[in-house]
Amino acid sequence: MKKIFLICSVLLSGLLSPSVSNAACEERELSGWVIKNSDEYLYQSQSRYNGKYAYECGNGYCDGNQVIFMPANHYFDGKLVNTQKLYYCAARGDQMWVEWGINDIADCKESQCRITDEAAKLGDYYIMDDNGGNVGISTGSKAQLLYTDRTNICKCASIGEAKKSCVNSGGTWNGSVCSCASSKNLKLTSDGTVCECISSDYEFDAAAKQCNKKKTVIEEENRRRQQEEQNRQNQQRKAACEQSGGVWANNQCSCDNAKNLRLENNVCVCLDNENYVRNGDRCDLTDAAALQQKCTSPDSIASGAYWDDVNKQCRCSNPQYSWNGSVCAMNPAIQKCLLITGANWNYTTGQCYCMEVGKTFNPEGTACVDATSGGPVESTPDENAAAQARARERIEAAVAKMDDIASGLRLTVWRNDEGKFNTSRLLSDSIAGVVLGTAGGLITSNVVKKNQTESGFEDIQCSIGGQVVAGWGDEFRVGIQ
Repeated sequence: MKKIFLICSVLLSGLLSPSVSNAACEERELSGWVIKNSDEYLYQSQSRYNGKYAYECGNGYCDGNQVIFMPANHYFDGKLVNTQKLYYCAARGDQMWVEWGINDIADCKESQCRITDEAAKLGDYYIMDDNGGNVGISTGSKAQLLYTDRTNICKCASIGEAKKSCVNSGGTWNGSVCSCASSKNLKLTSDGTVCECISSDYEFDAAAKQCNKKKTVIEEENRRRQQEEQNRQNQQRKAACEQSGGVWANNQCSCDNAKNLRLENNVCVCLDNENYVRNGDRCDLTDAAALQQKCTSPDSIASGAYWDDVNKQCRCSNPQYSWNGSVCAMNPAIQKCLLITGANWNYTTGQCYCMEVGKTFNPEGTACVDATSGGPVESTPDENAAAQARARERIEAAVAKMDDIASGLRLTVWRNDEGKFNTSRLLSDSIAGVVLGTAGGLITSNVVKKNQTESGFEDIQCSIGGQVVAGWGDEFRVGIQ
């Protein structure tokens, strides 16, 4: 039948899932001559029935296959129905609403039965759309009926299992969506229903509802970090070793003794800090240490050298000798002095002097001559006093030297059984004295031999300043006044 209606549309957009039909199923206010008791109309309540507000199947108002979920106490075909029911618009032939039995509705997949809000229910089943959307009662005063395409409708024996599974897997349930927190090392499964660990390196802790890294993974990571740290430290030690002059091999530093290096705390340092100083990748002797090393060499010691540790100098045990940088040798100044006629060396002052008072060195520096031979020289009192002091010093040194000579001549080793000079001893000690630079050498250097015979020497005499003071067989004592 065709009727004239006053249209009152209620568009329930936003309440439907993407699978819901875009066509509007509108409630109309009926007017004029209508047949209330017809299967073409559905009335939400008695008041709507008496007021002639109905949902019409066909005529472009409720299209074919659209579904109406009617609450309890609705009117259909002029009769009160006190239970919830589903109807779909047949829109064929005479156009009518057809009750859709629960057995005619397909079962939903498990992932679709996840709505926990209030949902439309027929008997023991929940009516859902194929996206898990709730096909249920809304909250509007008139818009209490939801509609969708019948092909998208399914039924669930129970709902809320998805929420339980989501929460038990560590997720959070929001309406119809399970979300997983990365801070708990969780991610959503591919079907979007529950959470799982972000990788196989993690395992789920049901008590804490989160994923924790596996013990074996942690141990391997710690081992790898320790190895990386050890490698880093070895690289640092290697660099420090090589910079200090060492050689790095097999994670160890070795130091070259030829570079005066020794190992300390995995780096090379000088053999000691007193005698060595750093020079690039090696250590060199300090000046004093190098001098001491040369002074204490076998050759230097054999020549009579010794190290004066107080003054840090190399000295010679024989006062006539001086160290020339390698060995002890005759002091050139002393040697030159002893070649001057009438001169001697003062070991206390380290000076050459004329033994006779009033004598001085000639211009050629070969002999001591009278101080006045070069012409009269006028002296001041201070100069005379200084000259007298120097002369006194020379005299005292000469007297001491002569006393030593006299004491040596009185020794029995210089005489034979007959009381005469032991010529063999005199010769040997003279030679040894000259070679070794001993006092005996100085004394016998003034003993002159002319002809050697089987019984000794001819014409052996002792002279001072070129003047003969004793001959063979004489016992004598020399003094200076």
